[in-house]
Amino acid sequence: MTKNILFLLFCCTFLSTATVFGQVNLNSVNLFEKTNLSEWDFHTDKTGVAVGEIYSFTGDGVLLCKGEPFGWLGTKEVYKNFKLSVGYRWSEGVKPTNSGIFLRLNKQPEKTFLPRCVEVQLASKSAGDLYGFHGMKLPAPGGVAEGRASARDGGEKFGSVNGLKKIADLEKEPGQWNTLDILCCNGLIVIVVNGQIVNWATDAEQTPGKIGFQSEGGPIEFRNAILHVLP
Repeated sequence: MTKNILFLLFCCTFLSTATVFGQVNLNSVNLFEKTNLSEWDFHTDKTGVAVGEIYSFTGDGVLLCKGEPFGWLGTKEVYKNFKLSVGYRWSEGVKPTNSGIFLRLNKQPEKTFLPRCVEVQLASKSAGDLYGFHGMKLPAPGGVAEGRASARDGGEKFGSVNGLKKIADLEKEPGQWNTLDILCCNGLIVIVVNGQIVNWATDAEQTPGKIGFQSEGGPIEFRNAILHVLP
């Protein structure tokens, strides 16, 4: 496939993204207005661990995740089409490790903390990678994702895994706030890190599901989780 065709496909993806991203006043909600942890769903692979031992809301609207034990905090509501804007940073003074945001989370297998979902990877130096766990379909855009797509059997923990690598590393230094914009519109998923598109899928599975904030490593902070529900 020629570079011109690749560029055209990328531009079409960008224009589709910009069109939907412009609908910023459509059914918007601040997810972090719900500061009572009982208003959220929660899962961890460690028995006897309460949600407050991993997650907490600070007085300035920040969700703090300790990173251990592994698990997730998720919305009780399910969504299919939406734009999510959220800030995140690795807590000051700690080494950045691993985390992520789960999209269309629709099932929690018993023998793992990882749900069936699409994950926007936030692991240090990998922010913007996409993974579909437990058979969640994430086909590579035709021709565009040459060298970026992967598929493997991850066993009980991960299930059938489909991956798409980001095209650029735009993370800020640890301790600085990053901005993350996520568009899910039918089969289109677009990931924007600090103002630039870094990843996209064009025929993703459209099963509605929860939005989850992952605990998997070390302390990470989230803020300004603004969700715009799309038709």
